Amino acid sequence: MDYYNLAIKRESTRSFKKRPASGRQLTELQNYIPVCRRLFPEIAADVTVLGAGTPTLLNGCAGYHGLMIEAPNYLVISSAPHPHDVENAGFMGEDLVMKLTELELESCWITIRDPEEMRNRLHLPEDRRPMAFIAFGNATVMLPSSRLDIKSVSNIFIKQRTGFVAPKLAVDHAVYTKKWGESAEISSLPLNNSIYQAFIAACCAPSYLNLQPYRFLLDGHRVVMVCLPDEATASDDVRLNVGIAMLHFAGTMENHHPSDTGWIMGPPEGTAYDLPEGAQIAGYYEIDIE
Repeated sequence: MDYYNLAIKRESTRSFKKRPASGRQLTELQNYIPVCRRLFPEIAADVTVLGAGTPTLLNGCAGYHGLMIEAPNYLVISSAPHPHDVENAGFMGEDLVMKLTELELESCWITIRDPEEMRNRLHLPEDRRPMAFIAFGNATVMLPSSRLDIKSVSNIFIKQRTGFVAPKLAVDHAVYTKKWGESAEISSLPLNNSIYQAFIAACCAPSYLNLQPYRFLLDGHRVVMVCLPDEATASDDVRLNVGIAMLHFAGTMENHHPSDTGWIMGPPEGTAYDLPEGAQIAGYYEIDIE
């Protein structure tokens, strides 16, 4: 897949037509699920495709701002326990979102509010816990360059986009040198540069409430992902954010330069960075370019 252009193209929607995905689209999706990218291939994880009755079945278990998104189809990623099970689900789920985008379908990540109750209602095995939940289908026709924003049942409005399509985070504000706060000036690179494209894709990644509480350090040929303290984002949502952004970066980077290791979780050994209080290193990526 062309991860760079798909990362730019993908948009979250919270308003879907009742018409489900076509048989061809669902077949292509089902065929892709067994080979979708994983952050940790050794983690036992399952992907389940659900239909239009899901909002009734899972009412109270999941929702965006507590509101269940009505869609014709859904994906649930469930996993066996692992120290990085949530990050892996975010990585897998966003890879499937990329596939949905390639299939001309729109999607929306939905927060899981009560994973144990959700597991019970879906009759998942005892050793599986729902980690990620994604609505998908055909978006309703909306104003050009607009998005539906839901604050509450009584506060739903259309937010107009302005200007050209750009990453949610400006790349030069998201990528520092190994000195915190010093811009790596990534935008000075040619637009077709693989590193520049990988950072643009990472900055286009969705996150909980679009807060994007993370930044990147470019330390030579090493990229370090740093999570910032954020009271609005629960710990599992932080970990989903990490997996999603890691997929955008790795997918784009590896379209040009295959990696033997991909993302490695935790801080690199023998290094120290002067990070803000409360910030933590989620992982690092070694760029293999001669």
